Amino acid sequence: MDTVPDDVILLIGDCLEDRGDCYNAVLVSRRFHTLFSRALFRSAALKNLVQVQLLLKAIVRQPRLASVIRSLDLSLWESAPAQPIFSPDDLAQLSTWTKDFSYSQEEHLQWERDLLDNEEEAWIALVLSLANNIKQLKLAYPRENKYINRMFDRAVNLGSSHERPVFLRLEEVSLSHMEDELSKGSFSPAQLRPFFQMPSMRSVSADTVIEPVLSNGDNAPIADEEANQSLAEELSQTSQITEITLNTSNASHGLDTLLNMCPSLNSLKYQHSDDHALALGFQPSSFFSSLSSTTKPNLQTLWLDNLGTHHAFTSNGLNETYDGYFGSLAEFTALKDLRIRLPNLLDAGYTFEPATPLTEILPSSIERVYVESCKENSLPMLVEQLRSLLEVRKERFKGLQRVDIEGFFHVDDEDLDDSGADGGAGTGARVIKEQVFEVAKPLREACEDAGVQLFLRDRACAQTMVEA
Repeated sequence: MDTVPDDVILLIGDCLEDRGDCYNAVLVSRRFHTLFSRALFRSAALKNLVQVQLLLKAIVRQPRLASVIRSLDLSLWESAPAQPIFSPDDLAQLSTWTKDFSYSQEEHLQWERDLLDNEEEAWIALVLSLANNIKQLKLAYPRENKYINRMFDRAVNLGSSHERPVFLRLEEVSLSHMEDELSKGSFSPAQLRPFFQMPSMRSVSADTVIEPVLSNGDNAPIADEEANQSLAEELSQTSQITEITLNTSNASHGLDTLLNMCPSLNSLKYQHSDDHALALGFQPSSFFSSLSSTTKPNLQTLWLDNLGTHHAFTSNGLNETYDGYFGSLAEFTALKDLRIRLPNLLDAGYTFEPATPLTEILPSSIERVYVESCKENSLPMLVEQLRSLLEVRKERFKGLQRVDIEGFFHVDDEDLDDSGADGGAGTGARVIKEQVFEVAKPLREACEDAGVQLFLRDRACAQTMVEA
């Protein structure tokens, strides 16, 4: 092995996926320790302050290790006390780094104090600042933070000449919040925007994104010169992001400031929730406007919703928007995977016949249709609409492979009997009613004839929600 060049050994190290193999390679010899440390530190999953500090101690000893990290996972955070492990020389190096990344002496001193006080966010921010070559990031935010938002904002502040992490290689980010004794925090679109400005970013996932509503005293949207100028600047920027996933979120404006930045978007998965204190009802037409302006030619996956939470009443009173029609998808010519609530898919209003048939709403590219929130009394109408779709499948919808229908199809608790009939208490678990299967029988037969899979689902019947 002494004659094998270092570059060849490093290429071998790049093929070591198992961390145990990497660790064993580091222990072989002094030469292997130097060479294979890169593979060992390529992926870091840090669950508490002790682990963060151990990583930083290793970086203090070998600063080049910070640039080796490609995947950083801080999503499963558990608060726990840490013990002092840094020498005075180590602390001096940490202080130098915080000074490099601070914009003022006051900020530097505060950061230094917070490190000494074992403030978790101060330590997390320092790790992120040093490991700015990462490609993948999973991060649980503290409910309130002094450093992380500021760090990511500065990373894309091109007007600044100050030394800062820039995250030029970051491709994939997943954001959540740490659990605490109060409640989970939330993100605003403004907090997500820096990730949309990073040059290599392709995938953004976040939990609990709340889009604020700016209004004057009369509940009318604010429209002043400053707001219009800010919106114009946002719309003029573009992002290379192709995938966006938002869970338990509430977007009253259809995420227009973010979606308008993403002309290459091919997957949007949005799960709505009316459970938040400032929640507004789901407004599908806002999403239609946001998506129509930029993403129509490229969007392949659209989930509007994924078993979200929709209430007839929100904090603002009667919710008159959550049953609104999304709009025709016929011009979304790349769309393959659609997941949407029935009231948003078909413009049926209070009738049982849609104003526009399903065959005129869906694009010919569609491969899977997942319809949520179908009431039992709406099922016959949906069955007929889907049968019509299958009748013209060979001519217009050749790629259609699968149909899922989710709704309230089990016996209501008030109607359960002790015998277990119709999914009653005697069965141990709810099941879909037999009459629902009878209503869907013509559709099932049509699907079998066409070679299309059909699944009936009810979120109260756990066995029906397992993905095939």
